[in-house]
Amino acid sequence: LSEVSYKASPQPSPGGEGEAKAYMCMNNIQLDIYSGHQQINPSATQAIQNNYFGQIQAGPLPVADTVVVLGAGVDAANGFPVTSQIIPGIVEWLETDEGKAIDEALRRQIKHLSFRFDRFVDNAIDRLVKDLDRERETICRNVSAELAHNVHLEEGHRKMGDLIVRIFQKISDVKKGAAIDADTERLIREVTGIEPVEDTIIDFSRLNYTDTFKNIIVHILRKSMYDVSNPILRHVYKNLLDIEQLLAQYFYGFFTGKSGMVKTYLYISWMLWAYLVHEEHQVFHHRQSPTLFAEEKVSSGPRPIYDQLAGVSDCQVITFNYTTQASHAVPGSLYFNGILSDYVDIENKNDLHIEDLSTLDLQWFFQHRLPQEMSLEGDRIAIPVPSFMPPLKLKPVISSRYISTWYHSSESIRRAKRILVLGHDLQSSDHFFGDILRSSRESEMIWVDSDMDTMSRQLCQLLQLPPNRYTHITIDGHPARRYDNRITLVQADLKNLNLSHWLEN
Repeated sequence: LSEVSYKASPQPSPGGEGEAKAYMCMNNIQLDIYSGHQQINPSATQAIQNNYFGQIQAGPLPVADTVVVLGAGVDAANGFPVTSQIIPGIVEWLETDEGKAIDEALRRQIKHLSFRFDRFVDNAIDRLVKDLDRERETICRNVSAELAHNVHLEEGHRKMGDLIVRIFQKISDVKKGAAIDADTERLIREVTGIEPVEDTIIDFSRLNYTDTFKNIIVHILRKSMYDVSNPILRHVYKNLLDIEQLLAQYFYGFFTGKSGMVKTYLYISWMLWAYLVHEEHQVFHHRQSPTLFAEEKVSSGPRPIYDQLAGVSDCQVITFNYTTQASHAVPGSLYFNGILSDYVDIENKNDLHIEDLSTLDLQWFFQHRLPQEMSLEGDRIAIPVPSFMPPLKLKPVISSRYISTWYHSSESIRRAKRILVLGHDLQSSDHFFGDILRSSRESEMIWVDSDMDTMSRQLCQLLQLPPNRYTHITIDGHPARRYDNRITLVQADLKNLNLSHWLEN
């Protein structure tokens, strides 16, 4: 298809003379598209309407020599909250007048909604106890790996890790000791003739944890919520208060048809969207401050990452952040998991767009615009959701745009001479993007992160590298490791990183 466009015009039809009908024109062939159920939302911009079905490009794609991959660490260095701060941040923001007004507007639109963020945090301890078997093993394994491999842990961090492992290990030992092994099962049959129907002699679902244990977990949880830089506690909040896992948990409602889960996902995703837009407004106004501008002008340190990327030639940016910062710095940036300025009516397959997010009145949006576009009951169903892509093992396609984005991302990485990855946590990365990175066998790769030990383990696992086969080097005063003569891992604070070593203006 060389060109796809829409037009609506009065045409004679069986429904009545002059009835308006819509056509999709492909090489002068008109196809009626209103006879189905997928219709263009009035809020969709003309550009989006014209490109909804996409265009198949002829010839090779334009490919940049350097691909820059941006993770959450880049936004954090620019003043945005890190992932672990988002749920506590939403709870705090919901106490403001703006947060209360948006929460009330959403609850009017989404009927019979029981989810509350403050209750979610308050019940985190109960959820841990309820799902202790699953959560305990994951937390214990990750903390043990941190203790074993991170030689830079402070004494207090190491003691906290030892405590977590010891407490959780005692529960594992009790469960293991109460299990009925094969020899015991055989003796039960031989001596009593009774056929065992359980695999343990204790019903752990009826046991209660002591106040001492609960108090320990409460202390760990509270510290993990606010001590976001703690290398031990990040393995606790990752499992207990992770906003991405929360999104993924309720996103499955779209596959199972459970309306309660769908409504909860709508609320969580839109509240996350509103909070991030609020934070983007704060960063935008802070950046516009004359005082800050004067301070940056006389500062001897490197400019912020986004400012350094602006104006760079022959560079393709792929970002995992939802904020619009990348698109402002580098037009044409690829948003691998969605962007704040876009949302999708997944029921009617319409892509929707907000032209200027920086001037958007959030309360007006939720009180007037979104209610017109959302309909969860009656003859007309419309389910607009932010264009966030939850971290699922299988990638759902909530919008046709993602097909093009992922294809362009894959081709850009496959053909790039250099791949620069900044502040990207591989543990939160989906398998799909990991496969794309592994497909690049010849590109030079530079990974920059503030925690080299953890990143080294994740990187070696992803790219199947021997973890101890590297050379210590120094780049611009930052400690670094070189693997396989083409992969470099740099330990640096992104606030103090100069990109001129790898980018050309």
